[in-house]
Amino acid sequence: MTVPTIDTHEFTRRGDAAEGRVPLAELERLGSLLVAQEGVLAWRLAGDSELGADGSRRAHLHLALSATLAMRCVRCLERIDVPLDVERDYRLVATEAQAEQEDVDEDEVDLLVGARRFDLAGLVEDEAIMALPQAPRHDDCRAPAAASLEGESVESEAAAPEPRNLFASLGALRGGAGQPPDDTSPDPSDAPAPAGPAAPRRG
Repeated sequence: MTVPTIDTHEFTRRGDAAEGRVPLAELERLGSLLVAQEGVLAWRLAGDSELGADGSRRAHLHLALSATLAMRCVRCLERIDVPLDVERDYRLVATEAQAEQEDVDEDEVDLLVGARRFDLAGLVEDEAIMALPQAPRHDDCRAPAAASLEGESVESEAAAPEPRNLFASLGALRGGAGQPPDDTSPDPSDAPAPAGPAAPRRG
């Protein structure tokens, strides 16, 4: 790993600064969220300290990150290059318990537990991950499913047969070429019964 461990107490007391560039391929957790691990993540850390009104020393760190990360667009599912630009300020505390206790009253900066061998690489990767957009998307793109459905709709309309005239078809079947039957023809029930013997009755 090209990001060193630091002694936060000495780093802030002396007002030191450090910077570097770490290949994205070396950041496994961050890399697992990308479609390509090409490029580098640039980082810069600066420290300072000041005396409080009660005589205690307050130590601070300032972290800056920058990179261009290859992610997947949530709409078209193609690659999208996401610029990363992070600025974070921290105040160092002695223990996790102190951080939890003071975090309620601290709004301006994040609280960070200092250490003689502080994992700066872990902090750099954590901050880069938290800065990633949850739903990266291009400014102008369409979801593949929507585009596919639109294409299928156009094809279906082109292949659909011409609508048939149902009434004309019924008329043709009746032999009248679509004309209604002649209502003036005599009703067979009105014709006189033929002469002849009456039908026998069976008892």
